[in-house]
Amino acid sequence: MSRIALAKAVLHGRILDVGHSVGPLHTEIADGRDVTAIDIVIKRPGKNVVKADATRMPFRAQTFDSLLAGEIIEHLDEPGRFVAEGRRVLKDGGTLLLTTPNRRSLLNRLTKAYEKPAHLTLFTRQELVSLLEQHGFRVERLTLLPYTAESSEGSGHPWFFPIRKAMHPFLPAPLQEQFVVIARAV
Repeated sequence: MSRIALAKAVLHGRILDVGHSVGPLHTEIADGRDVTAIDIVIKRPGKNVVKADATRMPFRAQTFDSLLAGEIIEHLDEPGRFVAEGRRVLKDGGTLLLTTPNRRSLLNRLTKAYEKPAHLTLFTRQELVSLLEQHGFRVERLTLLPYTAESSEGSGHPWFFPIRKAMHPFLPAPLQEQFVVIARAV
């Protein structure tokens, strides 16, 4: 299942898209839905797009039913503040869909492609689950997907996406590329 299909399947109600300026997910999920987007740099201005920091969101507590955090948490100095803030603005029982690179992926081990300066904080499976649980989320599903154009539109090597996709099913889970987490606000 693609990230777009997954997002459409799990995000519901009033949706907050954090870091919407990178990738096509926002455009794809916004069609006919109640979506508010935030980012610190607005590359795609539009209706319900707000310039805001992911660690200090300008919304009341329990405003949203769903939160999309696609390829954002690894770019933050304080990911715990973001997760706590995301929990604050999500309604009880709300859905978090979060994607982030796997620090232990084969690609990162070989190339260090996910390291600084591009990414400030990387996670292992256990570190990510622990962070979410510490801040009021229950992880319902954690899978791994290869990177594709729909998650990395700024990649300097788009020719490599088909190779990554072909390799993905043959890699053991700890070496696969991108965590895709569905968690519930508890």
